[in-house]
Amino acid sequence: MKRTALFFALGLMASVVGMNAQVIDDNADVVVMSVENQPKGAEILEVFEPKPDENGVFYSVETEPEFPGGMAELMKYLQKNMRYPKVCKEQGLQGRVIVQFVVNTDSTISDVNVIKPVNPHFDQEALRVVKAMPKWKPGTQRGKPVRVLCTLPVTFRLPEDTVKVDAVSADKQ
Repeated sequence: MKRTALFFALGLMASVVGMNAQVIDDNADVVVMSVENQPKGAEILEVFEPKPDENGVFYSVETEPEFPGGMAELMKYLQKNMRYPKVCKEQGLQGRVIVQFVVNTDSTISDVNVIKPVNPHFDQEALRVVKAMPKWKPGTQRGKPVRVLCTLPVTFRLPEDTVKVDAVSADKQ
């Protein structure tokens, strides 16, 4: 709704000052303004386009990075390669670790970090599995591969009859 209102307002504003506004992609936050026939003294609106941080990493891009085969294959990879930490299994612990990493222009994974730890054993296993992932299809901006920051929740869950305590609540006690 806000995006539609924004584009409507930009279109209206553009017609008032004699400019043409065009949305390039409904999923992108990029609007192109044509300055043809612009009256003298009219202001040019700034175009919003995602920009990389100081390390050249984008947080938002036109085409997001993709695990080989898509999200379903990523889930299969995690299920196949994740090992439930023995000590956590014995204690009946479970939880969700949030991991961030960068997909580089050459499809490799780097800068893997836990941003929401749950339990040291879960955290280490999540890092191990993410670092061992195969190459991804890189994200692109303006048709060129770029470095993109990705966030991945890794959930450790036991069958309900074996759960004793949730690791998040156990760590807070």
